[in-house]
Order: sequence, then C-alpha cells, then structure tokens
Amino acid sequence: MSELKHRIRLELIRGDNIVKTIEPSMNESLNDLEFSTGNSINSFPTLSIKSSNPEVNQVFMGFSKHDIVRFMVSDATDNSFKTMFEGEFNKMTTKIENNPSKIDLDIQAVHSFFRLSTLEISSKLEFKETPFKDFVRQLLEIAEIDLKVTIEKNLSKVPITGLSRNTNAFRLFKEVCLMINASVVFNSDNTVNIELRSDRLNHLKSATVLTLEAKDMISIVKTDSI
Repeated sequence: MSELKHRIRLELIRGDNIVKTIEPSMNESLNDLEFSTGNSINSFPTLSIKSSNPEVNQVFMGFSKHDIVRFMVSDATDNSFKTMFEGEFNKMTTKIENNPSKIDLDIQAVHSFFRLSTLEISSKLEFKETPFKDFVRQLLEIAEIDLKVTIEKNLSKVPITGLSRNTNAFRLFKEVCLMINASVVFNSDNTVNIELRSDRLNHLKSATVLTLEAKDMISIVKTDSI
C-alpha cells in the first residue's frame, strides 16, 4: 500500500486574479523549501517561507505591493486542498551565492488587516451616529485594505459617535470595539469575524474539542523558555 503524502499548493494573487499557481515538489533530501504558519489570540496570522527552490523563487521574486499569497495543503484522504494561510507579502530577504550558484528567499506574509496598524491618521475623523459596519468600512477604505469582514447583524447597526485626530487607525479600531463589547477574530484565510464578546465566549465554551492525530501533522516545533 502506498503511503499517503501531503501536497503543497501556492497561489500568487494580484487584485482579483490568481496570476500564478504552483505545486512545488517537497524533496526532503534537498531541504530547499520550508513553511511555517503562526496564529494566536493576540497577533495576526503569519506565514514564513524559506526557499532556495528555483520554481518557488521564480514566482515570488517579482511580487508587487499588496500581492496576496495563498498557502494550501492537501488532505491526506481525499486529496482536496485546505487553505492554511492567506495574506499579503510583508517582507522579503534575498541572499545570493555564486559558488555554487544559489538564491535563498526568506518571505514573510501577514494578514492584510495588519496594514491598519501601520496607518497614522493625521486628519480629523468625525463620526455622527455612524453604524459600526460603516465605521469599519471607512477605516478599510482609508488603508486601502480589500478583504471580507463579517459582522454580527445587531452589532453592525450600533451607532458610533465621536471625533478622532492624530491617531493610529488600528488603535482607533480597537478602542471602538472595546466600547461596544465587540470580539474580533482574524482568520488565517485573510477574513475577519466580529461579534459580541458574550457570543464569542459562549461559542468557545460550546466548541467541540478537536483531536489531532499523527497523520494530520506535517511537522511539530516545540519551544521552551524561562
């Protein structure tokens, strides 16, 4: 019986178009490709790609600002693909060696909402009974962020009134969410869910425990510190 193996698929997305799709071969003996994803309750989802794989490097050396990378892994049973991460390029480090000829890429990608944390609003922003969903939409438009945000129906209608100037856009977003008791989840597929904090807590309490088996794991990294 042949051993079932995970396959990797990478997509480079520009605007609404998938401009490149590759399924790089994972040759353990070459050790030329490494992926790691990160996600926690207090940080944005991230993806790290370390590559000396010519096929991967050819695709990603020419990425543009606001390009999106989608990282998918095949299911071990039915060979369908599941998105493990989707987000925009944040930083790339290139190392070139001449003897032997080799290019090493260290690519860092992050959830697109991260861009809101880099935006300082110098102008005055005034909100008068503005529905929360329109408040969020306005911030995303200012930051030129294009992603799907799902807001609980009643929460989306909560009126926001206030004046802000010379502030960080993400700090403003967090303060408003705190005032209206909103819980925000940044999903690894580059979407956002916003709901009442009480609803989020109830959801967590009633969630089914997921048991990971050996076949579900590609690799494990353990870090200890004191």
